[in-house]
Amino acid sequence: MANFRAHLTGGALISGVAAFASYGEGLSSSAETQALFVLGTAASLLPDIDADDSTPVRALFNSVGIMLGFILAFRIDDLVPMEVAVLEQIAVWIAVSLFVAFPLRWGFARLTVHRGVWHTLLMAIVLALATTVAADLWLAVEPLLAWLAGGFVLLGYLTHLTLDEIASVDLLGRRVKRSFGTALKPLSLRAWPWSLLLIGLAVLLIGLTPDPAPLLAGVGQLGLSTEPLTAHWPRW
Repeated sequence: MANFRAHLTGGALISGVAAFASYGEGLSSSAETQALFVLGTAASLLPDIDADDSTPVRALFNSVGIMLGFILAFRIDDLVPMEVAVLEQIAVWIAVSLFVAFPLRWGFARLTVHRGVWHTLLMAIVLALATTVAADLWLAVEPLLAWLAGGFVLLGYLTHLTLDEIASVDLLGRRVKRSFGTALKPLSLRAWPWSLLLIGLAVLLIGLTPDPAPLLAGVGQLGLSTEPLTAHWPRW
């Protein structure tokens, strides 16, 4: 399996090329292009979240804990009728950050297996769709940018899985390692309950995605017909 540096470098290179292409074609502004690059690079590290104590896992849970704690600290003013002091807000911020960084991370590690459901094409698709829906419904961005965000997550995620499979082949020794086929697989049969859940979630998310017409317009310029997709898009 490729190491952290290889995944970070590979994800940054692929996301950078895609970001420049998006900017060059006028699909994203300068600020949006930079955000897409960061999103794709971050997604290229995400599959290793199922490693019990890897660098991406610690960084992800630490970052999420800090951001979530900060948001909740300011939400207290709306939830609690009495006035909340700044020191109490800071205490909530620290408490939530520590909870996510340690107990929640440890619990997640016990529920996941490395090279399991997180190293599947199914998970890549679900996370890409979830990003598209979140960008559309929560951030209220334009449909084109929402689809681009989901596309960069998918690109970064697939970059990670592909690098893991490449690292499973020893070209000099002319042999295939035992880990071959455990990263770039459609779904996890061992974790079949999770796979079924992800399939159902994918169907639900497809129905929540925005109109893909702006994104497919570029494809139409290549001479490919996209009318059947836009005419029957299954949004709930």
